[in-house]
Amino acid sequence: MQIIGAIALYHSKLIEMQTGEGKTLTAVFPAYLNAMKREGVHILTFNDYLARRDANWMNPIYRFLGISVGYISEKMNKSQKKNAYKCDITYATAKEVGFDYLRSLIAYDKDDITLQPFNYAIVDEADAILIDEARNPLVLAGNIIESDIDFYKIARFTASLEYQKEFGTDEYSRNIFLTEKEIEKVENEFSITNLQSGGNLELHSAINLALQARHLLKKDVDYIVKHNEIKLIDEFTGRVVEDRKWRNGLQTAVEAKENIKIKSEGTILNSITLQHLIQKYPKIAGMTGTAQQSTEEFEYFYNLRTAVIPPNKKCIRIDHPDLIFATKEEKNQAIVEEVKKVHKSGQPILIGTLTVKESEELAKRFKENNIKCEVLNAKNDELEAEIIAKAGMKDTVTISTNMAGRGTDIILGGKENIDREKLIELGGLYVIGTNRHESSRIDWQLRGRSGRQGDPGVSRFFISFEDDLMVKYKLKESLPKRYRNVKVSTLNDRIRLEYINHIQRVIEGQMFDMRRSLYDYSSFIEKQRIILQNERERILEDKDIILKPNIISQKKVIENVDENLLIILKEIILYQYDKFWSAHLDYLSEIREGIHLLRIGGQNPLREFQKKADGCFKALCSDIDSEIHSKVKYVLENEKINLSDLRIKKPSSTWAYVINDYPFGNQLGLMLADNSNIGFQTDILSVIFLFIYGMFKRIIGKSENQKR
Repeated sequence: MQIIGAIALYHSKLIEMQTGEGKTLTAVFPAYLNAMKREGVHILTFNDYLARRDANWMNPIYRFLGISVGYISEKMNKSQKKNAYKCDITYATAKEVGFDYLRSLIAYDKDDITLQPFNYAIVDEADAILIDEARNPLVLAGNIIESDIDFYKIARFTASLEYQKEFGTDEYSRNIFLTEKEIEKVENEFSITNLQSGGNLELHSAINLALQARHLLKKDVDYIVKHNEIKLIDEFTGRVVEDRKWRNGLQTAVEAKENIKIKSEGTILNSITLQHLIQKYPKIAGMTGTAQQSTEEFEYFYNLRTAVIPPNKKCIRIDHPDLIFATKEEKNQAIVEEVKKVHKSGQPILIGTLTVKESEELAKRFKENNIKCEVLNAKNDELEAEIIAKAGMKDTVTISTNMAGRGTDIILGGKENIDREKLIELGGLYVIGTNRHESSRIDWQLRGRSGRQGDPGVSRFFISFEDDLMVKYKLKESLPKRYRNVKVSTLNDRIRLEYINHIQRVIEGQMFDMRRSLYDYSSFIEKQRIILQNERERILEDKDIILKPNIISQKKVIENVDENLLIILKEIILYQYDKFWSAHLDYLSEIREGIHLLRIGGQNPLREFQKKADGCFKALCSDIDSEIHSKVKYVLENEKINLSDLRIKKPSSTWAYVINDYPFGNQLGLMLADNSNIGFQTDILSVIFLFIYGMFKRIIGKSENQKR
């Protein structure tokens, strides 16, 4: 099966291989064949731990075959990274490769470029990297932005306002705004006459962001405070995502809310999405345990066809139907009772939760019921591999935030196979899910932790109408009225589950449409970046280009330009590209903030964005040319001048992070305003289903009205 998978990877397929089938070893075959060209192979992993682990695991094989292997981690210096990238095969996170690529784009010397040209990539955990993470742009920032605003004072002030009495909210789009009464309070507190005047725009924005940070972002759900820093929690995995930030001042507002040191988001110097980064490889392949649910998306964005590799031994895991409860309290109590019953036998149990807060609340309940458990969440992810590896031991109960420990096998009896035969008799690992997710793919990832390599296993989801997914998308209201009230588990749960499964598929379709729309916007920006970057690279690679008439128009001084002056001129020119491109990105970001509102006026937001971006880009190119000619002319006429006199200052330091573009949940609200073709349009069966469902609701409604 590994050979079959390897052949598919070599032919640029996305393979689906179940947990424990040996994806790490499978990747060695196509990696070796492509590495023989000596053009470099990247194996992109989910985190630094997996990059280091897999490189070390496979190193003896590569060494035997005469192939060099290295790995990248974010803590490496430039020299270490250059050496790792020069290896025939390099293991790294896609995110870190993206950051190194962005750093190379602002290089002022060829020696500052760590990356080799892109050749072939194998993406491990492809669904997480190519779908879940792909919509969040990677950015390179620099130049700390100074502000006179006291963000801590604003945080204290907004904390004094009474929620939903002192200001207004729009629950659907999760907006929050000051009412007239509160605006007056702000003006008195900060000694200003008109908060809404142009001169107070920065203060007004900071107060709105402080309200969002305090009331819409929840500690231990959206983020945690760790080592005196704000760490964002990924909505899909429930794990901390290093180097991820909210932008446009929201990160600062949360830092002030938690009363920790404010770290500037900085000016964005350059940016790229993972989708466009991966597309830079002439040849790519991928592997994951769950691909079938997203085959259309893989093909649309990456031209990757999916190949399902059958397991070496048939999966015999028993997947029970979900149990549905009216409230979270009833659900949690049922989970405790189920765990108490199963735990008595010694059968290992893995419980997947949605948030850190939920994992800790459940652990507290277990403790009250004398159930010993291990908790793996975003607060202790350094130990995740060790903890998750022991989850298959007898008498073990492990609570994990969703897919923490991804990439690590859960072996019955652990590595030493202790009590393995007894655990097989007990039914193997019992996986309990406490929530449904926006994508069934995430649900199946959790189920897939059980039933490894033909072992027995059990899975079941416990869900309630008060779960985040149910509330966020109003799933209960989507059910016919007779099925909305759940008192006890009945056969009607099958009907409820059919509705919930269908609505989950609709949400998946909408999320795909959302990512496709975001991709359309970023693709237009990417085309502009490539045009500008190609020009910049030509100048970086060959400074003699500067002497061409289109750069220096004064022929009589060209002959007198020496080597040192050429270097100065090169830096001046490169700086103009960086400065204007950074400003361009900032401007396009402002345009995108409100572009979806054009849908209300009957305009196409994407087309209008492209028009504005195109006009802005033409002006940008003209401004760059004009500024270069002006600066070069000035330097040639004043040879003793230095760069500081021209106000040219390269960033003394840069830092990279991932933008979390949509922190307030209801992305679909934005997309419904922005995309005329989304909604319940997943397939013809969905249309038929919803037509029947609509007719059913109308008949029931008429019947109830007649009764009244």
